[in-house]
Amino acid sequence: MNAKASPILITEPARPPHPFWSGAFRPLFLLAGILAIVGVVWWVAGMAHGLPTPTMGSGAWWHGHEMIFGFGGAAIGGFLLTAIANWTGRPPIAGRLLMVLTATWLIARLAAGFADHLPLVLILIGGLGYFITLMAIAGRELIQGRNHRNLVILGLIGLITLMDGLFIVSTLGAITLDPMVIYQTAILVIVLLIGLIGGRIIPAFTRNWMQRDGMMHLPMPVMFNKFDGVCLAVLTIAIALNLFDPTRQIAGIALLLAGVLHVIRMARWRGIYTWRDPLVAILHLAYLWVPVGLIVLGIAMLAPDVMAARDALHGLTGGAMACMILAIGGRAALGHTGRDLRASPALLIAFGAIWIGTVLRLLVGISTDYYMVILAAATLLWIGGWIAFLIGYAPVLWGPARQKSRGIPVR
Repeated sequence: MNAKASPILITEPARPPHPFWSGAFRPLFLLAGILAIVGVVWWVAGMAHGLPTPTMGSGAWWHGHEMIFGFGGAAIGGFLLTAIANWTGRPPIAGRLLMVLTATWLIARLAAGFADHLPLVLILIGGLGYFITLMAIAGRELIQGRNHRNLVILGLIGLITLMDGLFIVSTLGAITLDPMVIYQTAILVIVLLIGLIGGRIIPAFTRNWMQRDGMMHLPMPVMFNKFDGVCLAVLTIAIALNLFDPTRQIAGIALLLAGVLHVIRMARWRGIYTWRDPLVAILHLAYLWVPVGLIVLGIAMLAPDVMAARDALHGLTGGAMACMILAIGGRAALGHTGRDLRASPALLIAFGAIWIGTVLRLLVGISTDYYMVILAAATLLWIGGWIAFLIGYAPVLWGPARQKSRGIPVR
């Protein structure tokens, strides 16, 4: 009996993606750092030297849009998708799907850059595609991973997406809403997101470090409880008042109250003990800008003659947003590429430069004699800080992991 020989099939094993596409934090944190420099340098060059700059109704609105929805949006996506993989135990978003998400972010930057030259429909489709794709991916991962508790984060990203769309159509004159009110509201929603996530991970990281360092005899950080919920609820009310209070007086009082509550909240996290580990300490120093920024913005609303709101907002943008991006992003990049959780000189230089630069940027709002000198110093510190971050972290984000990565202990 003759048996037919089965053909021998030789197949090449699937090539793994480049390490750069193995986790959302890699391309999105890197792009956030690049845009942090480009968005400021291009804007300053346009003001100081007449270099043609992109416009969204005006060059100032383009600059503001990109620093919030572009820079901040990339960092939000990089952290969220990295954290979700640890919350759910599912594989991280990688490969082609991550390439698609990154492409939508780049398309959004083009849509914003050519906003004055494209049909409004195309601007909205291109401009909002990133956030919509991010929500779709994150929602799928949370639902399939049965992590329904964190679906509330998608609601906040949905609000940011709404603010992005309203900001675009208002700056282009399609609706009569005040772009500044929408801009302010979007920043406060991002701060609310920082308050929600930061209120979980900062005490968790601090507790883990204190236990590991043999500090059990000291009071431990208080984990997220009802008081944290009150702090976030008051901030939520302040956000609503910012939209609907035409006098800004009640909104200003609400922001002051939210800021004071966040000071008390931070004291419960025992940040005073973390000075021995800079990687933990900078989390507390970064979050300090949340209460400070809220209080300064509240003062600006109640007493605009003291400081304009546009200057006060830098406490929340350059302070809370940028410093938290550095503190959390720097830690996540180390942990998820198998490196030791130690703050590198590049990270500390970057963080220090941006932290101090934020202080100077707030002083610009109350200075008259040295306005340009202080503004120039703040700008140089911002640019130098992000250059230091890229020098120190671009090889980490681009290159391969060294060993099994660590997760983000937040559920």
